[in-house]
Amino acid sequence: MFKGLRKKASILSLSSTSSASTQSTQQDGANYPKVLKEVQDFEVALKAMDYLLDDRSDEGIKLLKECSEKSARDPSDQPASIYNLALGVMEFIEATLGFEADLMERAHKTLSSSETACLANSKYNTKHQLATSNIYPPGTEFQVTYAELTLLNALIMLLTENNGVLESAKALYKLRKAYQTLDHIFNKVKELESLFNENLERIRKEAATNPNSANLSTVDLPGYKLDTESSASLPQDLKLMKELEKVYQMRKSRVEGTNLGNHTGQVDLFQQLDHSSSDSFPSTTSSMISTSSSSTAPKHDNHLHVSTIDEFIHSGVQLCFGILQVVLSLIPPAIGRVLSIVGFRGDKEAGLKMLWRTAITSRNIHGELALMTLLFFYDGPVQFIDLGFQLPSQRDENIKNVLSIEQKTTISDSELNKILQNPTLYTPQLLTKVRKFFPHNALWILQEGRTLAGQGKLEQAIQVMQDFTDNPENKIQMKQIEALLVFDRAMLYAFHHDFEKAARDFIYLIDINSWSKGVYLFMAASCYLEQYRMIKMGLIEVSESEKPEMLQKFADLAKTYFDLAPTYVPGHGINATGKKGGIGGGNKQLPFDKFLLRKLRHIEANQKANPDLQFVDCIGTSLIHELMYFWNGYNRMTERELKISLKLLGYSAPKEKEYSANSDSATYYKIDETLDEAMIRAFLQGIALRGIGKVAEGLSLLDTEVIGKYVISEYPQFRFTKMTYSPYLYPTALSERAMFVWTLRTSIGGELDIKQALLECKNWLKKGSEVGDGDYELSNRTGFKIKAAEDSLDEIDRKANKH
Repeated sequence: MFKGLRKKASILSLSSTSSASTQSTQQDGANYPKVLKEVQDFEVALKAMDYLLDDRSDEGIKLLKECSEKSARDPSDQPASIYNLALGVMEFIEATLGFEADLMERAHKTLSSSETACLANSKYNTKHQLATSNIYPPGTEFQVTYAELTLLNALIMLLTENNGVLESAKALYKLRKAYQTLDHIFNKVKELESLFNENLERIRKEAATNPNSANLSTVDLPGYKLDTESSASLPQDLKLMKELEKVYQMRKSRVEGTNLGNHTGQVDLFQQLDHSSSDSFPSTTSSMISTSSSSTAPKHDNHLHVSTIDEFIHSGVQLCFGILQVVLSLIPPAIGRVLSIVGFRGDKEAGLKMLWRTAITSRNIHGELALMTLLFFYDGPVQFIDLGFQLPSQRDENIKNVLSIEQKTTISDSELNKILQNPTLYTPQLLTKVRKFFPHNALWILQEGRTLAGQGKLEQAIQVMQDFTDNPENKIQMKQIEALLVFDRAMLYAFHHDFEKAARDFIYLIDINSWSKGVYLFMAASCYLEQYRMIKMGLIEVSESEKPEMLQKFADLAKTYFDLAPTYVPGHGINATGKKGGIGGGNKQLPFDKFLLRKLRHIEANQKANPDLQFVDCIGTSLIHELMYFWNGYNRMTERELKISLKLLGYSAPKEKEYSANSDSATYYKIDETLDEAMIRAFLQGIALRGIGKVAEGLSLLDTEVIGKYVISEYPQFRFTKMTYSPYLYPTALSERAMFVWTLRTSIGGELDIKQALLECKNWLKKGSEVGDGDYELSNRTGFKIKAAEDSLDEIDRKANKH
């Protein structure tokens, strides 16, 4: 039945049968207790993972431990590897929230051992013919869990900082195994869609006509029939009915969001849903998990007509294959071409649709993981998807008919197409939904803040985050989430030019996170430097009598933390041998560690050349404004902040330069601006000008003061002078020029020449790729940014050619 799955790469195989449904109904009644035990194990595991989503991971781990120990004491030899999966998923989320080396390694070990456990469980189910699904052969669920574990493990390996060639190759091999497994299962799911729908309709009819099925989940026990009232008098049936009711109540409370005790007495979120539309899979993977569960519903009304195992299979395959498709689409072209030769390629649009579908229709860990993945790609620290390249009619502000998706249980392809065009109009709806289920988790507050910041609502975003931590009733259990929230809030304070508050948050991170303490301190120092400059320029009101003291205060603070930052960089300074992240982190320098060391070397050289100047006066272009660029700061600032940034960037510019803050009457800068510093300053000023609508002026500055300094000849005979001080700048400036061109071309009145705009923009991005070819400081971030822009333009090109 599942030809091809016997290949070595897929590890597991699904038993060949003439009919999946025939196999299910032929189940030996002796297997019923084992089947129900597995279903309950799955519900327990889903509840444990829900605890994590509510930032109560200790309770989730305790639940898993208790149930694992109970299972081990069971005289039966039946394994329960779903608990291993749950722990692996929980550790994966914890690790990827903070990217701390020790947590990444722990998750990798747990996921690896869990893979082995799932293999054993699949073999057990196949051997004993435990039919847990009405349509899929025994062991299918553990085929899915194995693929899920393999995928998450591969992602952990890929996301580990500074992986070598061997580690990357191992990770890609794991991705390939996950891809083959998921591809086969996904194809089989589509093949069995009609059978699934037939069974669903049959089960619904039986539930509607058999009063004995009220509050029972017979769908979780394939082959079992509750035909007459007399059958319930048999002891074995009474026991089975109790277990079926237990399963029903476990799933019902999970779907309604009452399983963690967060929503006692709340109105069921699903009771107002329209269930008149036809339910089908895969387009509505989880749409069958909920019907009205109002207390006023008729007693015979059957709830949750899809079994726990089928729900897990459907949402799990959809989530994992969606993530895999998107991840593969992000792999650099050179590697991607090699992988595609062996049938290993990604489809970002298809993957995003799977993720959106899962996030909208699933009420389990897979649905929330799908949402987290989408938020990471759209609003995360690295720009994987460029939403700036849009046609005027498709921009958010021009969309009038926004779909309501918060309570949808089905979603069509046409609706998904609409969502993909303007995803930031829809993520807030899903965030509202998930916060109702998990009110204790600061992760969702963080995501809400990111979303608001992406909409240019900086003050509101900061307030949401600050209010949560200021409330003594809110406790953040998972330090990785607290660190993420504090870091993002610090960046938002910086975008808003509240530099003293930003520095406070960066310094606090030293106590709660070990990702890169040197970078945190460098950022804090850069904020104090900017506070010093704002006071000096009169952008912060300080009385003349207090001004000298305030200036010295922030000059000293900046110097203190600039001096302290490199002592936390591994392999640097006195007694650096074996040093791990300065104190407690990894033992390799991160890209931003190298960035700060290079910057500090340059500043120290300036100070040696100017011994009479204090440290802060030997610094060139604003460091925090350069850092803000890497965290999409210029896309988050309002016009007010951008105008202030334009002035602050002018602090270091010679007075004869355009947009300099220096003049005959007020001179702030003490040292001469180098060519490298001038290029960085002009680049950032150009981006700020574009943000306030002065696109032509920004482009002129970019062309004359940046690109014109190192590009020797134009495309197609493209040549450039390679410099070394800021290697990220050269490909980034060229890729940003593409955005300048697009903004100008799509803002001009009259008929839009899409083909010409696409041609010009693609040419500039190609130049950026050529300049950025190779491994250099911050090359990954730059490469992702360029590829995201290329993908967006390709999508516009495809749609333009259809019309």
